[in-house]
Amino acid sequence: MRPKVEELAGIEWFRRLPAVHVAAAADACSVVTLARDEALYRSGEAPDAFFVLLHGRVGAWRGEPTDPESMLYFVSDRRHESLCLENVVADIPYFATMRGLVDGTRLLRVPATVLPAMLEADRELGIAIARHIAERLQAFTEQMTDLGLLPVTRRVAKFLLASQQAGSDLVVVPLRQAEVASRLGAARQSVNQALASLGQRGIIEAVGRGVYHLLDRPALVALARGGPAPGPGSRARGVVGSARVRDA
Repeated sequence: MRPKVEELAGIEWFRRLPAVHVAAAADACSVVTLARDEALYRSGEAPDAFFVLLHGRVGAWRGEPTDPESMLYFVSDRRHESLCLENVVADIPYFATMRGLVDGTRLLRVPATVLPAMLEADRELGIAIARHIAERLQAFTEQMTDLGLLPVTRRVAKFLLASQQAGSDLVVVPLRQAEVASRLGAARQSVNQALASLGQRGIIEAVGRGVYHLLDRPALVALARGGPAPGPGSRARGVVGSARVRDA
């Protein structure tokens, strides 16, 4: 299935291109639809394309998900998130195996052969790609540091804060329990114990499958920062994690 020219025009890498180049790219690109757990590409394969997430959710595993030492190190459901662009630019094999995490996940496939013409037509595109790669590297470096240094409860607290819905006290975790444990580099039992502890302390309350009501956000922020959770009434006292303090 070919993408529409209008679809490409809304994506960062194409929006500054002259119309003739956008039309040519649309003819060369395709839209891929994945079922849950279906692989988009596998670790070690040649980087013949990069991808842009159009709808759904994807996850990248280092190793196969069924392997005991595999790790889910990247999850995204953000529309127009770019995937493995750095592999195409550097011409290095895909580092991980990318899979769909929900049925009907749709991605734009941009062949590697299209990129040189795009760079020639848009002189600012190279800087934008370099910025994208630098931001991705910074995020992965922070994640690897967390996995190596932070206790499980702190990793869980940071993960829950990142999963909080905008403008809401709900935290939605769209991953299976085993996937959450893999994403946090911890045993499934350890993650479940941390969640149970947060519930017992009145910080979160499970209200559905993978859905939690955040009862005490200042306490969760304090735990994510590595400090002790403040006691009841902390929100009114303006302690660490209150509305006046920047989140971890």
